[in-house]
Amino acid sequence: PGAMSPSEATMAVVLPTYNERENIVGLVGSLDALGCVDEIVVVDDASPDKTADVVRTLPTRARLQLVERSGKLGLASAIIDGIRASRAAQIVVMDADLSHDPAIIPALSAALETDVDLAIGSRFAPGGGMVGWPLRRQWLSWLATRVAKSLLGVRERDPMSGYFAIRRNVFDRIAPRLRPRGYKILLELLVRGAPLRTREIGYVFQDRQYGKSKLSWTIGREYATMLLHLFFRRR
Repeated sequence: PGAMSPSEATMAVVLPTYNERENIVGLVGSLDALGCVDEIVVVDDASPDKTADVVRTLPTRARLQLVERSGKLGLASAIIDGIRASRAAQIVVMDADLSHDPAIIPALSAALETDVDLAIGSRFAPGGGMVGWPLRRQWLSWLATRVAKSLLGVRERDPMSGYFAIRRNVFDRIAPRLRPRGYKILLELLVRGAPLRTREIGYVFQDRQYGKSKLSWTIGREYATMLLHLFFRRR
């Protein structure tokens, strides 16, 4: 189906998926229950567990769009493809593994209705936190955040968050400068789009209950490469 115009869809939620069939049904149901989500865009990277087949069966109040890609092409590029598939005025990006609490979506949207360009679901803002992560994962997340803030000068508490909302016109302005690598697209948006008016909304990150984490040494190398490219602002 064709993309909707901003007047037809006020808010879209983009969900990149890879082997999330056990999580996607509950998440789409939660998004529908909010009543403020007009469009859900699932971007699936040819999940071996047939996540896309499950998505095709889901009845929703919101318009549901499935973008199928040929393989595991990377989280950042999946998010960009999902945003481009929708023409909603506001776009929320979140993980499909139930780690991001949909309850703060109205607050993210409300922030964009003010003078905010980009609203961040933050683990480190007041009201935020993490549940179910081993200390090693928490330490690695803290270290990656500290390195990004020190090296790139970003001021946000949680620039590594995978949960954020952005205005369509702001994304369209930054998009030509994006060179997606790895999985931390928010950090690239903050650096290449600077200066941006941002607000952080606290939420409690929940470790996934089903499926396996995507974290790997390859992702770690991709993150290091992205940091260097952003530091030197390479094209």
